[in-house]
Order: sequence, then C-alpha cells, then structure tokens
Amino acid sequence: MAEITEDNIELTREQRLEIEQKAIDALISMGVKFRVQLDLKPKRPPFRILWWNKHFPNHVKVWRDNRIPKDWDVSVANVPDATIGKMVDVYVRDFHVKPLYLGTIDYLRKLYIQIEYDEEKIQDQPLQESKKLFKYIPLMAEVAAVAVINDPSITDPTNKKVKELKKFFLAHLTVDKLKQLSDVISQMMNPGGFTSSIRSVREIGVTKPNKTKADQIE
Repeated sequence: MAEITEDNIELTREQRLEIEQKAIDALISMGVKFRVQLDLKPKRPPFRILWWNKHFPNHVKVWRDNRIPKDWDVSVANVPDATIGKMVDVYVRDFHVKPLYLGTIDYLRKLYIQIEYDEEKIQDQPLQESKKLFKYIPLMAEVAAVAVINDPSITDPTNKKVKELKKFFLAHLTVDKLKQLSDVISQMMNPGGFTSSIRSVREIGVTKPNKTKADQIE
C-alpha cells in the first residue's frame, strides 16, 4: 500500500478553488513585486568607499552608480547568462504594484476599451490576427505604467511619470513579462469584488425599509 504524504494527496475541486481564492485575496490586498533587468553592467564601488565601509562599519557610506537615475529602486541580482553559461551580476529595477485605487481602476478601464479584439477572427486566422494586435504594444506598456504609479497624477496629461515609465517598459519588458504583469493587473482590478459591491448597493436601493412603530402611529 502506497504511503500517503502531503505531496500525493489529491485536493478536491472545492479545496483547489479555496486555495486559488486565498492567493487572489493576498494579491489584491498586498500587491505584487517584480523586477526588470537593466542593460547596464554593474560597477564596483570605488576603493575608498570599500575601504571606509570595511574600517568604519558603524558609519557606512552609500555609493550609487551615477548612470542610474536617483528615483529608481535598483539592486544587483545574480542571474544565469545563457551566452557564457554561468551566473553573472546584473542591475535590476524593482517595482511594486500596490493595491489599486478606484481612480486607477477607472483610468485602466478607459485604456482597455481602446482595444478592439475579435476572438472569432483570431480562431480563424490566429497568426495573422495576432500580429495585428502588436499595434497595442504602446497601450499595454501604458497600462503597466499606470498600474505601477497608481496615484492621481496618472490623469494629468502634463505629468511626465506615466510617459517616462511607459518608455522604460517599451525598452525593457518582454512579451512573457508583459503577459504575467497583465494577468496580475487584471486580478488586482478585482472585478468580482466590485460586482459584489454594486450588487450590495443595488439591493439596499430596492429594499423597502421596515416601518417602525413611530412611523405607524398617525
């Protein structure tokens, strides 16, 4: 008789759905972090900085590569390089998509409705029709930028933050990364939760309140 362990226990459909829902709830409430690799080879700090930090650990001096904008959250990661077959250090820019505000969700909705998508045509001619969708690459980069920024400035046409981040994503995001990010944003918009809110408000509006004794006394 085979030994029953946590690895080979088959979950029921209800249990799988519960686990998926908990994961979505955590995503909606806490957001998600992701990284984008930069096309810059990391520099070592100057010798004087390394010497100082080694001899005065309680007074560490922070060094920053002047090629990187000051408002970027950048760190060094060790990743595999397929061309040379070994691990290398690279700069990565860190992002955090935080829980989306209603204003951000509404602005994302206005971006999404600009996309024309015909599932039947894609099923008939998948390659040709899919290539036509590449025209929405700038729009999808803007969607990602708006979700990351997630503050009232996104609606200001003179604000440069969305344009700059959109340009960055166009230059650094791959199709796979964009798909992952788009899936996350769609889940964080929480259409199911919003529908429930509308349903609750609607039910309150159509439900007649019970009369109190004071109301019944003429």
